[in-house]
Amino acid sequence: MIRAAEDFPSFFHISEEIPFIIDCGANIGVSMLEWKYRWPASRILCFEPDPYAFEMLTANIEKNDLPNVTCVCAAISDTAGTALFHGEIHRGADSRGNSLRPEWGKRENTNQTQVRCLPLSDYLNNEKVAFLKIDIEGMEEAVLRQISPFLGNVNAAYIEVHGTDALQPANSVERIRQILLDAEFDIEIEQRFQPHALPPHLQCWQQKTNAMQSQILCWR
Repeated sequence: MIRAAEDFPSFFHISEEIPFIIDCGANIGVSMLEWKYRWPASRILCFEPDPYAFEMLTANIEKNDLPNVTCVCAAISDTAGTALFHGEIHRGADSRGNSLRPEWGKRENTNQTQVRCLPLSDYLNNEKVAFLKIDIEGMEEAVLRQISPFLGNVNAAYIEVHGTDALQPANSVERIRQILLDAEFDIEIEQRFQPHALPPHLQCWQQKTNAMQSQILCWR
């Protein structure tokens, strides 16, 4: 989840009259609601693969009567197709931590479902993006590598990096940092220790797997 409005760094500023914002891993739409409050004219594209979170996401848009928000029930990945999605996937579940990566999403008493996958590059090649959020539970490096030729179209981004010992070969903060530096972003990185970073019942799993979340803010 992105930081609240009052916690945004002073350097972050959207100058476009109708900014285009992409939310990868929108969940139930908390960040989307924040952006619509701050930039009512913004055009927002949300991706969320969990069918139950997606249902709440679209309900939040309808109940708040928000214009110019498009929602796609799909996981952002580095390839198109379908894949298994692991985690707490049922009505009323805490969908934080659900992932295409079994190293992150597959835990005791979790289940899985098949979801559609889309490459993010299809949405970046002809668009100027004011702000890009990537919170996709362990797929961050793969997606950033896939979109690296188009990162010049992105003005600022928030990436939440998810890692475990088993995920290190596929998802690394340092390798992601280098991708962003190569794209000529300025970068701020912090590790996340807030209580809301993961549900409390995942503390044992977090300790066992050495699970860690880091947040990266990058801007031009």
